[in-house]
Amino acid sequence: KKELKSVNPYKIDIGAVYNVKPKDHKSYKHGSFTAMEREVVFDIDMTDFDDVRYCCSEANICASWWVFIKIAVQVIDVALRKDFGFTRILWVYSGRRGVHCWVGDEAARKLNNAGRGAIA
Repeated sequence: KKELKSVNPYKIDIGAVYNVKPKDHKSYKHGSFTAMEREVVFDIDMTDFDDVRYCCSEANICASWWVFIKIAVQVIDVALRKDFGFTRILWVYSGRRGVHCWVGDEAARKLNNAGRGAIA
C-alpha cells in the first residue's frame, strides 16, 4: 500500500496475467499469447430480472429494483467468502444497469474454465 501511494498512479488496470507482455503479443505466433491467470468476474444486470420486473424494464432502472441488486450482491458475497474462502473481492457499479464482482484471490485467478463454471 505504501509503495502504491508513493508512485501516485493515475490509473490502475486489472485483468489477466499473460505469458508474455501484452504490448508484445503481435510479435508471437497466433495461439502462443495466453492468459496464465485471470480474475473470476460476475456480472449482475437488471436485465437479468426482466422476466419478474413489474415497474421498469430493459436498461431503465427504478430505485425500488436496486434492492434486488443489493440482495444479489449480499448472497453472492457470502457464498464467495464462506463457501469458497475468497477474501479479495471487489464490487463495482458497471456504469449503467448493474454491478460487477471481481475475485482476485490467487486460487480464483488460477482456476481453469471448468472450475470457473463450477463456481457460477
